[in-house]
Amino acid sequence: MSDTSPNPDAQQPAAAPAGPSGAAPAPLPVPAPPAYPAMQAPVASMVSAPPATRGLYTAAAIINWVTLAIVVFGTGGFGIIAAAWFIPMTILIHKAAKGPYKHTALGVCTLLFCNLISGILMLVDDSNRPVKPLS
Repeated sequence: MSDTSPNPDAQQPAAAPAGPSGAAPAPLPVPAPPAYPAMQAPVASMVSAPPATRGLYTAAAIINWVTLAIVVFGTGGFGIIAAAWFIPMTILIHKAAKGPYKHTALGVCTLLFCNLISGILMLVDDSNRPVKPLS
């Protein structure tokens, strides 16, 4: 006989004798375990997930970093002047990847001044985002 109670010394109740018809007796009801406050389901407001990045924005930022490295090394170091424009815009792209709103101006400036592919990726991803409300 297996005992699943938390107390190993607890005794099982004795089975009632069979009824006059010889049928097995009905099983005894088992009380429900008490509900503990620590075992309640977590509340949705208490659980906060980190903001997810958007794939096309992240791809645009990575392409900008690679392009900056190619420009700096390809020009023998004179491309470091381009870093004055590339680095702040790429950092803004990383921040925008976590935000929920459109960044069309940033996408157009990336398209014109940094990299054609990165700008197009940002403008394509803007079509799935809402416009930032005016406050």
